[in-house]
Amino acid sequence: MRYIWLTILISGLVLTAWGCDTSNEGAEEEVVEAAQEIAQGEFEEYYSPFLIRGQGNLKFDTISFTDVGIENPEAKPADMLVLETIAESLLYEIQAHPELEFSARVEYDEELLDPMNHRTCDADHLYVALWRGYEPDRWGYSLWSGCHERQKFEWAEIEDPDPEVEDLIEWVEPLTKSIVESIDDAHVEDCFTAVC
Repeated sequence: MRYIWLTILISGLVLTAWGCDTSNEGAEEEVVEAAQEIAQGEFEEYYSPFLIRGQGNLKFDTISFTDVGIENPEAKPADMLVLETIAESLLYEIQAHPELEFSARVEYDEELLDPMNHRTCDADHLYVALWRGYEPDRWGYSLWSGCHERQKFEWAEIEDPDPEVEDLIEWVEPLTKSIVESIDDAHVEDCFTAVC
């Protein structure tokens, strides 16, 4: 499972570098350095203890979150309040969406903090990897319907319109709104894999 998230981050870094303005000196070197840190095993991923469980017309009944760089470049887990706010905000945005029927709740499961409890992928489960990017400040995420690269059906970064906002709900809202748009697109197309 660890190698999957490393693949996510490396892919994100490479795509970010390709999308950068070439006048941004040093960007390529930063991507290369980050990729080298990942290859040397210095990168850590952290699992959120907050998950969403429910039922409805979606392909999945559980949504879990992996922090693959929210506190980047500090390489430490995100604050629990941030992780809880992301889960609560995503649930709110899903339930507010007119086309998505999903009755659910946010749960706290301390066992999810242990990486040893993430050795397999479950069916009917949406895996969300989260990170932050800088210069410009932005949120990033990828959505997975399983553990294999072919089960990644979305990768996106959204510019943070106000990175200095103090209200956590407002801060994560662009992220969770974008995730819901991606979920809706996949639901409409019935496509939860890289290639359908």
